[in-house]
Amino acid sequence: MGKRKNAYLFAPQKQGRSHLGAVLIMLMMLLAVVLIVVMTNYGVNHKVTLETEKVHVMGLDKTFEGFSVLHISDLHASALGSDPEIWSSLLFGKSFNAVVLSGDMVGTSGNYEPLLSLIHTLKQLRADIPVYFIAGDDDPPAVLSSARGTPEVLAEWVRAAQQEGAIYLDAPIAQPVGKKNVWFTPQYLYDVEVDGMVSALGKQREEMEGRGTQYDAEGGASYRALCYRIEAYERTQIALKSILSTDLQIAVNHAPLEASYIRESIEWADQDKPFNFRNISLLLCGHYCGGQWRLPWDGAIYVPDVGWFPPDDGLVGMQRINSLNQYISSGIGASEYYPMKGRLFNKPTVTLLTYTAKLE
Repeated sequence: MGKRKNAYLFAPQKQGRSHLGAVLIMLMMLLAVVLIVVMTNYGVNHKVTLETEKVHVMGLDKTFEGFSVLHISDLHASALGSDPEIWSSLLFGKSFNAVVLSGDMVGTSGNYEPLLSLIHTLKQLRADIPVYFIAGDDDPPAVLSSARGTPEVLAEWVRAAQQEGAIYLDAPIAQPVGKKNVWFTPQYLYDVEVDGMVSALGKQREEMEGRGTQYDAEGGASYRALCYRIEAYERTQIALKSILSTDLQIAVNHAPLEASYIRESIEWADQDKPFNFRNISLLLCGHYCGGQWRLPWDGAIYVPDVGWFPPDDGLVGMQRINSLNQYISSGIGASEYYPMKGRLFNKPTVTLLTYTAKLE
């Protein structure tokens, strides 16, 4: 009887039930892990973190010691821009002299309301602080060159941001600090021979006028865009006459520049002119959204055009390349360019960058 009982205990039917229970337990544990990840990620992505960074410049004029820039990038129309309480709490008691929005604030959706709300909140907090912005590669075109049923040259989202008090950065803009200036400039102007561009574009305009292009529906839009470009370069010409070698120069570009390109540009810079690549003290960029999906404590998983598991250097954070500081924001929202949607273990971040001559 005892042997028959033992044989019954180890019958195949009992083994099947035991395996089924183990599988169910494993599935429940896996589901619990997934829920924890989702809830943790949800909590991370529904608040904005403020980071601080020092911009070390040897021989920095005392006038600029402590000059601070609030850098915001890659909002991508996130609802975080529309929550004034987030920004009021985040920036309460914080001191800064300028705000720079380095592109992809609207994104492919074309929804610019979160951008306008963010600018409005920033101006409510500090009405005297200038807010500079550029367009990113995911933003709708800033300058209209095709017929759109309107004579306006700048896109609606750009004009709306300007109406909220932001400054569209298409030429060098001087911000006085004491008796000196801090110049905010779109980076591409450092790569352009401005006088030559004004001359070349002026000839294009004469040719278009000779053909009467400005009176065509489609051609008229192209003509107005060309005139706008010429006017922006002419403003740049005027600004370049005022820039001094003792001024501070901050460049803004949406996508980060390769370290090799920066070194080559510095090497070939014309040191006889104050406005040259060598005199850029800080280059503000974004674009990569910090890799969008990240592993906790281990960096980005995949970045298009870069590859799998790339290092953070050149992707996010401060890079010191020769005499130039390039800061790459990890941004706030998520780009549609990534195959993985949304942000994973990648906290939305803005940065307060402060100039100093002190080495730590």
